[in-house]
Amino acid sequence: MPTNMTNDAGADAPAFVLRDLKSSDVWQLVRVLRRFNLKEARKLIDQDTLKKSKFETPKKLVDGEFVPMLPDEWTPAQRKAFKAAQAANEELTWQALDILINNISGCEDEVNKLLAMGIEKDINYVRNMDAGDYLNLLVQYVTREGFSDFFMQARGLLEKTGASRSSIGSAMTLIK
Repeated sequence: MPTNMTNDAGADAPAFVLRDLKSSDVWQLVRVLRRFNLKEARKLIDQDTLKKSKFETPKKLVDGEFVPMLPDEWTPAQRKAFKAAQAANEELTWQALDILINNISGCEDEVNKLLAMGIEKDINYVRNMDAGDYLNLLVQYVTREGFSDFFMQARGLLEKTGASRSSIGSAMTLIK
């Protein structure tokens, strides 16, 4: 059920309360990814935008250790680079969602099950959602904090499912 709060993607609402990712999500995500031709989908991601999306938080030396700087300590050039990376990440999110939407018909049940698991509802709840809420949930799920890290941590497990290294790399590129 939607709540009145801001979701992980920064959208105004409705936001769904997503439970933490767990191992069962890995297997459901593998089912979704197998339905995609990730090699072809990866070609659709703009590589220049991907390069621009990377931003490393500036660090400073404190007591002999490098620690992240607070945004108000950044130089104007660092702020500009951060804003450019944010814009590039937003563009990549839309590119990935476009690929997902264009391929969703082949894996609708798998995606619906993954979303239902994420909000701890049954698949029929997701199938019968308002279209706007459904798209908001989809955006919130793929842009949630830690989603790309989830892939990194699950990489070994994904490889054992028969997914090729290039498919895993493609999937990671799509969600970064």
